[in-house]
Amino acid sequence: MGVPVLLSSMALAPAQAAPAQGSTTAAIKKTLDPQAYKDGRYIVVLAEKPAATYDGGTPGYAATKPQAGKKLDVRRNEVQRYQSHLQQQQREVAARENVSIKRDFTAALNGFSANLTAEQAVNLAKNPKVLLVAPDTQRSPDYSTTDFLKLSGPGGLWETRFGGKANAGAGTVVGVIDTGYTPSSAFFTGEPVQPLSGNPQVGVPYRTADGKIAMLKADGDTFVGECQTGQDFDGTACNSKVLSAHYFADAFLETVPEEHRAPQERISPVDVDSHGTHTASTAAGNSDVEATVDGRSFGITSGVAPAAKLSIYKVCWEDDDPNTGGCYGSASVDAIDQAIADGVDVLNYSISGSTDTTTDPVSLAFLSAASAGIFVAVSAGNSGPTAGTVNHGAPWLTTVAASSFSQELQGTVEFSDGSKYRGASIMNAEVHDAGVVLSANAASGTGNAAICAPGSLDPAAIAGKVVVCDRGVVDRVAKSAEVKRGGGVGMILVNLASSSLDTDKHSVPTVHVNPPATGEIKQKVAANPALTVSLIDHDTTGLPLEAQPQIAGFSSRGPLAASDSDLLKPDVAAPGVAVLAGVSPIGTGGDSFGFLSGTSMASPHIAGFGALILAKNPTWSPATVKSAMMTTASDVVNADGSKNTDVFATGAGHIDAARVLDPGLVYDASTEDYLKFIQGTGVDLGIPGLGSTEARNMNVPSFALGNLAGKITVTRTLTALTPGVYRASASVPGINVKITPSVLSFDAAGQKKSFKVTFENKNVALAKFAMGSLKWEGAGKSVVSPVAVRPQSVIAGRDLSFTSDQADGSAAISILSGTDSATAVTLDGLSKANSTATELVPGPAAFANDDSNVLVDAEVAEGAALAKFSVISADAQADFDLYVFTPSGELLSAATASASESLSIENPEAGTYTVLANLFASPDNRPTKASVDAAILGSNEGNATVTPNPIKLKNGKKGQITLAWTGLEPGSYIGRLSFEGTSSPTFVSVIIAADGAVAVAPEQQLGGAPAGEKLQVGERVLPDNAG
Repeated sequence: MGVPVLLSSMALAPAQAAPAQGSTTAAIKKTLDPQAYKDGRYIVVLAEKPAATYDGGTPGYAATKPQAGKKLDVRRNEVQRYQSHLQQQQREVAARENVSIKRDFTAALNGFSANLTAEQAVNLAKNPKVLLVAPDTQRSPDYSTTDFLKLSGPGGLWETRFGGKANAGAGTVVGVIDTGYTPSSAFFTGEPVQPLSGNPQVGVPYRTADGKIAMLKADGDTFVGECQTGQDFDGTACNSKVLSAHYFADAFLETVPEEHRAPQERISPVDVDSHGTHTASTAAGNSDVEATVDGRSFGITSGVAPAAKLSIYKVCWEDDDPNTGGCYGSASVDAIDQAIADGVDVLNYSISGSTDTTTDPVSLAFLSAASAGIFVAVSAGNSGPTAGTVNHGAPWLTTVAASSFSQELQGTVEFSDGSKYRGASIMNAEVHDAGVVLSANAASGTGNAAICAPGSLDPAAIAGKVVVCDRGVVDRVAKSAEVKRGGGVGMILVNLASSSLDTDKHSVPTVHVNPPATGEIKQKVAANPALTVSLIDHDTTGLPLEAQPQIAGFSSRGPLAASDSDLLKPDVAAPGVAVLAGVSPIGTGGDSFGFLSGTSMASPHIAGFGALILAKNPTWSPATVKSAMMTTASDVVNADGSKNTDVFATGAGHIDAARVLDPGLVYDASTEDYLKFIQGTGVDLGIPGLGSTEARNMNVPSFALGNLAGKITVTRTLTALTPGVYRASASVPGINVKITPSVLSFDAAGQKKSFKVTFENKNVALAKFAMGSLKWEGAGKSVVSPVAVRPQSVIAGRDLSFTSDQADGSAAISILSGTDSATAVTLDGLSKANSTATELVPGPAAFANDDSNVLVDAEVAEGAALAKFSVISADAQADFDLYVFTPSGELLSAATASASESLSIENPEAGTYTVLANLFASPDNRPTKASVDAAILGSNEGNATVTPNPIKLKNGKKGQITLAWTGLEPGSYIGRLSFEGTSSPTFVSVIIAADGAVAVAPEQQLGGAPAGEKLQVGERVLPDNAG
């Protein structure tokens, strides 16, 4: 409720005289009409001045009115004392009429809101302490991301830029690959689809002769889909909104026995989890849907592209084991294939992906989708704020970070000592003056009481009290359920480290807080057992609201490891914190709407924008759509309103609906460009004459260099949508940036022109990223790209291998210097591997010790810097493959056509690794000898040196250092070279062959590649294409 609501309420109130100026209270002459009051919700305004205007006069309370030009400081003791006094007066006034206060106000207004009978309203209005009693005029809360994005409402961007709400996204189909959907949701209602009468009309579905649903799209193509029947889904639910629904359950059914499938799961497109319903309704749900959560209305909401149609692809499944079930990669590939065949325009994929490769099977399937003209939005991941955690690094994907957008959903923890703490809450009832206890001090002796695990709290210790519960391990809503089980009346959920604040539907009134409030609350409660607390359903702190939008703490950050940090991800940000949308009644106990947070919630906003854009510009390529979003993005801010300049958090910035249709220039890319990029990563596609493109030269609307030494020049090509003369500028503090040419003139739309950008370190700290932007301005447009550049002291190979038959020897390592200063080198190792000799014959890979396979276990201790696993062939013409099972059950593979294979894992998890070596092929199928090695990096072993040390080379100059070893016995060894001022080390492998023996050095593979799905409990599953 804001000031306009209050003023309109006051205008409707009976006329009353104001108190005399200069006094705190005064006798008020009132003329009341009892007929003006009816049963309902009212705002009761007391005559005593609020804190913002109180200039003294009440005995014992100093003036709180701020000086001219200053703001009210609610942290001042005198302000808090006076506000507490006002609250006490309000309670006394309310108590005389047996009124329960809903909300209280003390800063801008001295009053409270309450549900009143007509008699209570009249009596309160007669009270000399009351200034007025006014109807609390209802307004829909401003809690919709479409409101925040300025799409909805009179004069909103749907109306002014996208043809009105009824046409926003018309003629497009958004495919959602997720957990399915809820056919009964108001977001997905539609009319029955009839057979075609006359000619097809854009955006109007019709039934085909074989019963499928077809629609002529804005791009002139025709979508054709069907409703796949399944459990509790007879295929009739598809309508004029949801044109198609498929499910892909083969992998789930094959790997999860029926008795271990979640009892509520439906083998059909029906969603039992809520995730898919939420993402689909966010992207393209119907408009004008009133959303109610826990009996509380949050007003009217809508999907981003309400006139777009939906096609559902269910690939994620529920079972009784968190390590199985889930979203199968093979199912996702199937779904992408189906979506391409159906003819969708946009795909949303709010499912996790790889952080260390851009060419996994799902990513390559999405390349096919992009090649078919489909815009693909994907979630960046929820592993922030840790650096290097961003998912989905491929340039043909639009990777979306999550932002906050509103602070309306807040509650307050009010202690009897006057202190207040605000946090996230959607409670529909308040708690007043209850006792409070730390959950750890109310243990039942079963389970972890600190986290309020089920059964962990002692009812005798918490009955009638508010319980402080730590976040973690147990589901948040399970914590409040445990509080309720024990008779607790409320919960303060505390984050032990700063993280998301979540608006869950709890079993008892709950406020969710972050540090530093966490520590202060716990210390306060522990120190004073007599303390009482109230949980209020709104913010009473009076503290200023934080600026919006901010990047969510959980949103995954760059840099992107998959491209050696030469691609910038994420691409763009969108709302992803406490997003209100549809949920599944099956998975929520009957709810139809709910708040969810995650980059999963941000991605469908961008998918919806893809539909909005393609409805207006159906010939735009997916890369053009992505470029328009990125180069027109607005600022993401910090809490104080300053710009967030961390482009690894924000990408290009926040989606800006007002500018996205008119970017001026775009960075376009074709299928051939993407194929060249793939070859640039080292994958040979076998396409004659294709060539390759380095990641840093991929034509994307961003610039990233993970390893800058000397000068590096990259190339981009712009395509004009608005002809004109454009001038370039760049701002990357500490980096010299030269753009050639710096002026480009475009004579016609569609014209392409290229430019080069040269980066050189000026004074940026080594091994740290400098961030900024590059901008083209002209024709009334501003085309802005994010930039991230990291200077390094030395650039050398990442993973090097050397073979010798000499116990004493040396090898030269080529380097490039990135500084004029001397660079010290630290050597760890060389550490000898444990070796297991074997001789195998060709055969299929299997988790067994047999003629074609050998299994070796290796222990990795806590804190190891590197674990390296190898199979070293004695025959250069053979083909050994290597599979490594991690302690957590992940399968990594190195299964190329090379004779030997190797996997290096930096900072490996501690535990037992199982190494499987398989002989896939050999000349004439003859038996072949090999060594299976497991090496764990230790400290300097005293058996090797590096010279020169320190390195002295001018910035940009090439040179060599020498690794020399002495007294090495036959076997394999690993070491690490750390260069001062370089962010990543160089790992080396030295193989010493026994007299007369042959050892084929493996091609190095750092980190490994995921092989197939996660392992199922009780079995080891190998990929189909082993070898």
